[in-house]
Amino acid sequence: MRKILAASLAVLNFFAADAASACFIGCRPGDEDARAVIGHLVASRFSQHYALLSYETKRRADFDMIAGEIRGFEIFFRAQVQFPEGANLDCAPSAPRRAADCSSDNYFSLIRETRPTPGRQYIEPGGVRTFDEDLRFAERKDGWKGPDGEVYKP
Repeated sequence: MRKILAASLAVLNFFAADAASACFIGCRPGDEDARAVIGHLVASRFSQHYALLSYETKRRADFDMIAGEIRGFEIFFRAQVQFPEGANLDCAPSAPRRAADCSSDNYFSLIRETRPTPGRQYIEPGGVRTFDEDLRFAERKDGWKGPDGEVYKP
């Protein structure tokens, strides 16, 4: 019995020692992956210039996508993001020539499809917005595809 246990530990140590080795069991996207997705989504939707003031993972959950054909993983988070230079300044209510694709909606979201925000939203310079949402990752052979279209390999 001890020999079997020792052999099992040796195999596990072999895989654990190599950080570049593939993860075979229980690999899920983590907080660093979630922060990267948030960064990509904030940059594409609002501005390249932002500061992630706080990030908190509230919950994690496995789920099935497309009637159980694809495994998914959700990270529920709350993040505060500051926009030192503002965002979408041409959408300001006081802009002399306000762009046609601007929205006056005060609901700020990165990914929620249940209430899509039409158009670009103005954020005043120095403004802070709180995003209390969830990120859904879809499992693929090469990693986990995030809502930003990138593949993450935990």
